[in-house]
Amino acid sequence: MLAGDDERATATLLFRPDVIVAVTNAGTGTTYVEGVDYILARAERRIRRVPGSPMPWTDWPATASADGALTHDRTVAISYTYAPDQSLWRPPSQLHRIPAVAARLREGRLVTVCLTGDSISEGYDSSGFHGRSPFQPPYASLVNTALQQLSGAPVRLHNLATAGWTTAEGMWDIDRITAAESDLVIVAFGMNDASYADGDEFAANVALLLERVRARRPSVEFLLVSPMLPTPQCAWVTATRFADYQVRLRDLAGEGIAFVDVTRLWSQIVERKSPYDLSGNGLNHPNDFGHRLYAHAIVAALSSPGEIDAGNVES
Repeated sequence: MLAGDDERATATLLFRPDVIVAVTNAGTGTTYVEGVDYILARAERRIRRVPGSPMPWTDWPATASADGALTHDRTVAISYTYAPDQSLWRPPSQLHRIPAVAARLREGRLVTVCLTGDSISEGYDSSGFHGRSPFQPPYASLVNTALQQLSGAPVRLHNLATAGWTTAEGMWDIDRITAAESDLVIVAFGMNDASYADGDEFAANVALLLERVRARRPSVEFLLVSPMLPTPQCAWVTATRFADYQVRLRDLAGEGIAFVDVTRLWSQIVERKSPYDLSGNGLNHPNDFGHRLYAHAIVAALSSPGEIDAGNVES
């Protein structure tokens, strides 16, 4: 709930709500009451905090606190029903690009997955990663669980993602990646690269990483994940690079290489909502909602067309 003072704290929902199921504090679970703690303008998709309500509110500078404070306790979680909305892009299945993994999932055989990436993929700033309520796991764990539930196949995840890493570190981490003997390697870099690397350098690093892994394990298949977007307060990255990375990763996709466009999904959502609604630290990490978006896009890519509703997300 963002504002400059207690009188005007508001937030925007992703969809036009029908029935409100629950409005709670995302960190503490405290429940709020319509008409007492907040007022809902359904047509405008707006929720307004009643002045003096115990609902948390903050301003833009405070969401990126210098002491590294997280946003969980300042976030209001709203569960609601809504009419189908076909205007939002839905991440498509990518199984046709990775037929070996597709066959394993379809036949219920073990799928070994290795994830290489940065702090986002390591788990920052999901509540579970930090041991805070409501203890939601990071997106990698959500993907692992969802794939097993949907396919019935056992999935073994090796998460090698490391905070602070870029593609420059990833393309030298071949020993660990290949030691996992993975069927699928998920490559998810970009946030830290955007502080220094143009599109050519970024794409060259990713391509070299794929080449080096394939040289040792020719049967492996890949899933390239374009990154989330930082908030406007994340001053150490060059924001225009994310669109370039998105295009370069899409161009690398082909036989044995799938692509998940988290950047596109994120961009569409922040056209409807504040980017701070998705951020766990007010800068460059996703909150629980953001991790669910990552997970939903990746699971959609690894599912048969129509197997899940990739547009059915909570706000």
